[in-house]
Amino acid sequence: MPESSGDANRTTARTLGVLAEPEVTAEFAERNGREVGHLLNLADERHNWSVAIEYRDFTAGNGLTPMLDSLVKHRIRSAWDVMVCLTDLPIRLEGRTVVAEVALGEPISLVSLPALGAVNIDRRVRSAVADLGWAMHRRSDPEDDAGEFGPPSLHRSRHIETAVLDDGPIGFRYVSATRLGRGRLLAGMLRANRPWRLVFGLRNAMAAAIATGAFALVTNTIWQLADLLGAPRLMLLTVLSISSMVFWIITQHDLWESPRRDNALERYKASLYNVSTVWSLTIGVVISYVLLFLAVLLAAVFTIDDGLLALTLQHPVAVWDFVEIAWMTTSATLIGGALGSGFESKDDILRAAYGQRERHRRQSVEPDE
Repeated sequence: MPESSGDANRTTARTLGVLAEPEVTAEFAERNGREVGHLLNLADERHNWSVAIEYRDFTAGNGLTPMLDSLVKHRIRSAWDVMVCLTDLPIRLEGRTVVAEVALGEPISLVSLPALGAVNIDRRVRSAVADLGWAMHRRSDPEDDAGEFGPPSLHRSRHIETAVLDDGPIGFRYVSATRLGRGRLLAGMLRANRPWRLVFGLRNAMAAAIATGAFALVTNTIWQLADLLGAPRLMLLTVLSISSMVFWIITQHDLWESPRRDNALERYKASLYNVSTVWSLTIGVVISYVLLFLAVLLAAVFTIDDGLLALTLQHPVAVWDFVEIAWMTTSATLIGGALGSGFESKDDILRAAYGQRERHRRQSVEPDE
């Protein structure tokens, strides 16, 4: 039976190429690649869409323009109909946080993932990539009677504004529309840094903390101090120990960025990176603190004799006494762990505290300083 013309047209292949930085690519390929192809096939009844995903290191901190020529060559060489690039670096141009850019004469666009925030990121990435790919295809397809260019997920979002540029190689730029854009960007940067991995990067620090804790746990002076301090001062000690650890890591490994004072854009970017660094390290150290506390509490329950503890404290022992001892010991040992973090190499700290693209950016800055 012969195929109808609609079925024949449906078999015409189209390819959306996604060029992303390595860690971004792995996540996108695993969770979103197939779904984007499905969304495109639902929107387009005339073509059979597939999604090709490749990884490549590229410098996107200054937007799409500086790397457009090389991206055009890559798209032609790869035989992609449209191309969307993904970066986990924040982009700041003309005083605005850039969410996405679209080239004027080429079906190529760039999306900055941190600007999409940290909540529902998979859905936002899928929608942005599929909508940009479909909108660019409609604009470049002579058989399509598309009107105004407008990817729905970007064009209709109340958090995003559209800027149509009059000159230059960029046709459209999507920027954060509200004052909450900075907070959303910082949340996206934190997610890109994956601060929970810091737990595995501070091996020497945790080893020093555990060794210190093993000694402190069997010292009756720690028991008495924990009983005397009470919850408010123990909480203050916790804040002090976590702050000391974060401060020590930043200063020991030169993670604080000092921009040129005469450049407002560099000052803004440096403030973003510094705030992101402090929060990333704080989250990682807090997770380390909680895990260390649980380990110390378990050790205290099994190693400290109730009768000896009651004799030392001179009152009946309750579960809260063990919690206070573990609390006090964890805070004290984390300060010892801060000293142990000095034995970690800077590469290990960068690998644990930042995403791959941010590590490369920091490593490339060092020779220039």
